[in-house]
Amino acid sequence: MTSKVKGMICTIVSALLYGVTPVLASLTYEMGNNAVTLTFYRNMLVVPVAAAVMLARKIPFRLTKKELMLLITVGVLFRATTTFMLYESYQYAGIGVSTTLHFLYPVCTALICRILFGEKLGRGKVLALCVATAGISFFCDFSGGVRPAGVLLATASAVTYGLYMTGMDKTPLKDMDPIKVVFYMGISNAAAMLAIGLPQEKIVFVLPPLAMLYIFIVAVSTSFAAVALLQMGIRGLGAPTAAIFSMFEPIVCVLAGWLFLSEAMPANKMVGCVIIFSAVTMIAVIDKKKSDA
Repeated sequence: MTSKVKGMICTIVSALLYGVTPVLASLTYEMGNNAVTLTFYRNMLVVPVAAAVMLARKIPFRLTKKELMLLITVGVLFRATTTFMLYESYQYAGIGVSTTLHFLYPVCTALICRILFGEKLGRGKVLALCVATAGISFFCDFSGGVRPAGVLLATASAVTYGLYMTGMDKTPLKDMDPIKVVFYMGISNAAAMLAIGLPQEKIVFVLPPLAMLYIFIVAVSTSFAAVALLQMGIRGLGAPTAAIFSMFEPIVCVLAGWLFLSEAMPANKMVGCVIIFSAVTMIAVIDKKKSDA
């Protein structure tokens, strides 16, 4: 298996995990949970799991000062901030508009890599990126009130997530053991959410056991498995291409909501899913031709 094929598989599985877990997350909201609490526990609960794996595999816990600063910068400043701004944007623009704007991050990732590192995608991948972005627009719903603050926050989350993916590609974090990255990002991101959530009294420390079980599953699936898989995907594909493959996430999210939560599947979302799937398939074909050449 080539590194590109492995990167595709890792990135797609990561997107599948990110796309399915909102079903469980939404169930916890009915039990007293909220977005800030979920983000806090998503990061905190993976720390002991990652620590156990590191001990079993004898992965050293030691970090250099440079690695620590990179983890704090990329993890807290980019990844944790992305989650916080996206969740906050829901209050002002609604989930549909916010999610649509957030999924501009593949475009942001490509632009950041192009401007800062001179990386080119090629005409085929640029076309696929444009097609996928057009597909995302079909998920947008302007039926509710949209306030400028929501648009700003959601767009900013696209930029910070693009910076996160670029940071995972263009810094030494790319070659760090994925479990080690998960461990330290879990600690730093949980601490950041605690600092944000406590003053606002948004962290609920006592939740029903079933809610905590669902949150634990979400944590292991996303902040542990999905983060590690995405890092391996970026390592094999590069940040811009991995970002495009990550666009499987909204497809899976819509399908999971339809299958498990009986959510509506309007025609516009079906069209959007087909367009995004076509664009991602286009990227896979382009990469396969390159590898065969």
